Amino acid sequence: MKRNFEKYINLGRTFVENHYKTEASKTQQAAKAVATAQQPTSYKIKDFFENNILGWFKHYIKSRFGPKADYKSYDPSMNPSEGVYNFKGTAKIALVADWANDTDESDFIGGQIATHEPDYTIHLGDTYYVGASHEIKSNFINPGSSWYRGTLGSFALLGNHEMYARGVSYFRDLLPSMGAHGELGQGASYMSLSNDYWIIIGLDTGYNSVGKPILEYIPISRFKPDCKLENSFINWLKSKYDLKNDKRGIVLLSHHQYCSAFESQYLRPAEQLAEIIGKDRAILWYWGHEHRLAIYGKYQTNEGLTAYGRCLGHGGMPIELVNVSKIKHQKASESNLVLFDNRVCKEVEKVEIGHNGYIIMTINNSNLKTDYYDENELIISEEWEADLQNGKIIGNDFAIHNAELRNKPYLYADKKERAIQ
Repeated sequence: MKRNFEKYINLGRTFVENHYKTEASKTQQAAKAVATAQQPTSYKIKDFFENNILGWFKHYIKSRFGPKADYKSYDPSMNPSEGVYNFKGTAKIALVADWANDTDESDFIGGQIATHEPDYTIHLGDTYYVGASHEIKSNFINPGSSWYRGTLGSFALLGNHEMYARGVSYFRDLLPSMGAHGELGQGASYMSLSNDYWIIIGLDTGYNSVGKPILEYIPISRFKPDCKLENSFINWLKSKYDLKNDKRGIVLLSHHQYCSAFESQYLRPAEQLAEIIGKDRAILWYWGHEHRLAIYGKYQTNEGLTAYGRCLGHGGMPIELVNVSKIKHQKASESNLVLFDNRVCKEVEKVEIGHNGYIIMTINNSNLKTDYYDENELIISEEWEADLQNGKIIGNDFAIHNAELRNKPYLYADKKERAIQ
């Protein structure tokens, strides 16, 4: 039996609440062996009060108040590539974010990804509730887990939920189980894939996404985590690529968003990368964190990158729909929101839930095509071309295949072509 999908409805982002929920799940799972292809069952929160108040308290103190896991860099003896993986010509890459909650719904998405037989699979972060060891093992490692490992490799980026448990299990358990074939695990929380025309860079915005206990609740900006990129990653990136002079198209992957029409924005990584890539050179950027599918047109802050953003946080969590009348139109305009998937998929616990999904990115030399799928069908596709003469990426096509998505309020912009212009 899988976790109950409805337990994730109205899931808060606070650390206490998520530790509270993970311990409720863990208490009852302890009696269930993972001897079959099925995963353990999650139980109701009330069971925690009856059985394991002390257990939760110990888990919270141990997980939340201890030191963060040490940040890892690539060890050439274990990862000769040092996180730089090259492919010749073509590659098929599956991207999914906020997927790892061990429900029937996430299992189904995992199965759908498998039908494409991608060369690489990449999770853009967040294992629920707090990225504890038993959660990571249930989602990715144990027999019967539904994470599909690409024929050439599989990678996992770091989200904030893994850091609720200080990143311990992410670095200790998950990374050694990931990586490119022929190497001993994924040596660090970042990586890159490239051919002669494109460079795909997996960022770690998660390590610095969690603040200090107590202080994180104070509504003052200096206490709010900014998701800054670690210096060791910056040094690695500079040592592997000369991005200001490299004319290949650039694709960024991360957990946290650069822009948003709905929630907070995390600008620091874009400002750090602008110093390396240049402010005005347009790139593609795929992220998760927000539990929705959203497409943004060209966006840039004063000190940040120029990027076409795509939010893919609809991998496995319940997609709670937006009251369109409450969208702040100025914020939507400033972030250049083009489209978001607000379609009703089903009703759970009397709450209307949206569609889960994933994307398949197919690179064929200079052409990059991204197909967006929900549980049942292809709903959006876009194509880009990398121009090696001037380092530009050229949007050739943006197609909406689902009739409902072609209508307002889902298509927020005046023209869908703004997604690639």
